[in-house]
Amino acid sequence: MDPPVVQYIQRDGHALAYQVVGGGSLDVVWLFEINMHLDLMWTDPQIHYLMERGSTFARTAYFQQRGLGLSDPVDHLPTLEEQADDIVAVMDEIGMREALLVGVASASGAVALVAARSPERVTGVLLIQPFAERLIGGDHDPEGWSTAERDHFVEGWRAATEVWGSGATVPLWDPGEDSPFNRRLMSMLERSSATPAVARAHLEWIFRLDYSDILPSIQCPARIVIVSGSPVPAAAARYVADHIPQSTFHLLPPAPTGASLGEAWKPIIDDVEQLATGGHPTPDAGQFVASVLFTDVVGSTEMLARIGDGAYRELRAAHERQVRDGVERAGGRLLNVAGDGTFSIFDGPTSAIRCARSVVDDACALGLDVRAGVHTGQVERNGPDVSGMTVHIGARIGATARAGEVLVSRTVRDLVVGSGLRFTEVGEHELKGVPGRWILYALSDADTPRMVPRRAPRLSVIDQAILRTAKRAPQALRALVGAANARQRRLSR
Repeated sequence: MDPPVVQYIQRDGHALAYQVVGGGSLDVVWLFEINMHLDLMWTDPQIHYLMERGSTFARTAYFQQRGLGLSDPVDHLPTLEEQADDIVAVMDEIGMREALLVGVASASGAVALVAARSPERVTGVLLIQPFAERLIGGDHDPEGWSTAERDHFVEGWRAATEVWGSGATVPLWDPGEDSPFNRRLMSMLERSSATPAVARAHLEWIFRLDYSDILPSIQCPARIVIVSGSPVPAAAARYVADHIPQSTFHLLPPAPTGASLGEAWKPIIDDVEQLATGGHPTPDAGQFVASVLFTDVVGSTEMLARIGDGAYRELRAAHERQVRDGVERAGGRLLNVAGDGTFSIFDGPTSAIRCARSVVDDACALGLDVRAGVHTGQVERNGPDVSGMTVHIGARIGATARAGEVLVSRTVRDLVVGSGLRFTEVGEHELKGVPGRWILYALSDADTPRMVPRRAPRLSVIDQAILRTAKRAPQALRALVGAANARQRRLSR
């Protein structure tokens, strides 16, 4: 899915930004940390996966505290009470009567306060890397911290604010994720979320914040989650868990070497789903049925040699614009452009096929020969991308097509019966790396209407039926597609 549109609510004369994804009877609200910019978070594939995954089991809202990121600047740091009021205000604006609240690091205090004072609005809380006692200026040492751990944490964050915008906060979240790639992304998150002065003021406020007294008043189920290796000691987070009556403590495994910023947090979404739904996470929650479209320019090397680098570059750019426009008008999403090929995904096969015909015809008008392949099956979400055998089969079908041809699998042909599309069987084919032999079908020109330019995308009756089945009974659609694919395999033996 594409990142959601940012919406605003007025809070004391200042606009507070938030995003909403998903739907259904369950509601979840995330309050982000200072450097978790609403828009830029979606640019990391694994964070994108986490945020998109939340939409599969609940209506989910995301926002930072007022004054940060996409929200209007404010003339003072919002108090803990004001932040808690903002959470309830966003819930009211969206129409959430009650919700599971998720607080990230310093945002945990506001989430805890809402749960303690408005129990009727909160079904549960999940706090990520929280610490509840003040680190400096208190009358006793904070529980769960050694003096060395506390000094290292405070000095580390203070040093990071001196070079704010450099990505230096990465190791303060998880030292195992400290890489040049992650620092580049974090540097943008930092700069876009707060100025150095705001960051320093915010962190000094965090060091002196103490909400430990309200923890025993939280009566809803709670989970305390911390990343293994975090500079926040596990004992400090466990202290928070020990003081909430219905709380459990979860220590996440270390992030894999070379992991992106969000990869270590993938298990968190399992905790969120389990706490929100009251059950275990769905093993195949990231899987869904989709139609994939692959296109490729035929004879590109020969044309490049004939017209030269500059002319071919302009020609390919014009073709890419045509593909992007055609896919969007057909209601699909262009996922990847590599070399002379493109990869797009659609809710239904009819739209994918008609878009393929349009792309091939438009390319012909430019003087390019393009081939296309369409297949339907189960795919796996991988951040903003998708993967799985369906993708590989679709790519091989596209590579089998001839110039100007749109090839589809038997599964696709069977699913679009009644759509008016006509096909000609082109025999059995071996698809490189795919078991068995596959019967493929070429789209006939008859009864294949072109996509009408500049019209809002509308799914065909067939695609609408497929999409309704996918939403209401995904297992039934998976079974249908699986049966069609199984029939293809039997016939190809």
